[in-house]
Amino acid sequence: MFKNLLFLLSLSLIHMHADIDTYKEGEILYAQKGCNGCHGIHGEGLHEYPVIMNKPKWYLVKKMKFYRGKKGVMNQTAQIMIPFAENLNDDEISYLTTYLSQYKEDLDAPKYDIEYESWGDGGS
Repeated sequence: MFKNLLFLLSLSLIHMHADIDTYKEGEILYAQKGCNGCHGIHGEGLHEYPVIMNKPKWYLVKKMKFYRGKKGVMNQTAQIMIPFAENLNDDEISYLTTYLSQYKEDLDAPKYDIEYESWGDGGS
C-alpha cells in the first residue's frame, strides 16, 4: 500500500512539473531578476554586456553556474554577474536559459515609436 501511495505521489509531482511553461517562467524571471538592466529587454546586449538571446542552452547553463560558483578568473564586467547568479537555483537557471535559448520576438508587443516630428518654439 505504501509503495502504491509513493508511486502515485511521484507521478503527481512529475505531472505538476510537466505543466510548468519553462519558457514563460524564464521570461518572468528575466524581468524579476533584473537581467534586462544590463542585457537589454530582449537579451540583445547593452554597452559592454553581451548578447544572450538565442545562444545554445548548454552554453548559457554553463555560464550561469560558473558565475553562481564564482569559479575562475573574471574581468570586472563578468564579476557583476556573481550576485545575480548566486541567488538562482537550478530550476531558475533552467527556466532562464530555456527562455534565452528559445527566444522569440513577440511581434504584437507594444513598441516605442522612434519617429517623431518636432515643431514650434520648443515650449518656451
